[in-house]
Amino acid sequence: MKLDRAEFDRRYAAGNLKLALIGMSNIGKSYSGMRLATQFDFSLIEVDRLIWDALGETDMDAFAAWQGQPYSAGYAERERQSMAMESDATQKSLTTTARNPLLDTTGSVIYTDAAVLDQIRKDWFTVYIEAAPEHLDRLKSQYFAQPKPLAWQEHYQKRDGLSETESLLASYPDLLAARADDYRALADLTISSVDILTDDADALFALIKPAV
Repeated sequence: MKLDRAEFDRRYAAGNLKLALIGMSNIGKSYSGMRLATQFDFSLIEVDRLIWDALGETDMDAFAAWQGQPYSAGYAERERQSMAMESDATQKSLTTTARNPLLDTTGSVIYTDAAVLDQIRKDWFTVYIEAAPEHLDRLKSQYFAQPKPLAWQEHYQKRDGLSETESLLASYPDLLAARADDYRALADLTISSVDILTDDADALFALIKPAV
């Protein structure tokens, strides 16, 4: 939903600004969403938590362990189930009546049902946190240090001479590049992962506003 700054501010003051954060897992969506909801008039909605509830799990580690890696047996079916649950959870989130809802989407929101994406485009001001080149190594290392369920959408490729884990790391940049185009197409505003690291909350809030 395209907004100029004046309309953004008007909706925020009235309590009916719908804001969605999109981007790769571990890029800083939850960190930014939590800071904005803590220090400003936003109601944070975490889609991951809704999916955990649907699975009967209690945290991200359990969710990631359930989905597994793309080379593990049964992964394709679990990925399909995960995306169905994500579409359902995101759809429910979009109908919220909370004041200034702030949607912390999963990294795979771009793979949800077409109807879900259409509603985001129509009703939500969507901010894409783009991975800066200097953050790519951090994203790869965090994927293993703090596992999150990841929809690979057939971007994982076993590489000759490499182990499954090494092939996963080699395939990660391809997944990131493929997703970047879809994130940009969905977003109304793109900001850098470098810029969200500011300690100034007001600067972070200004960052997610339209330029004019």
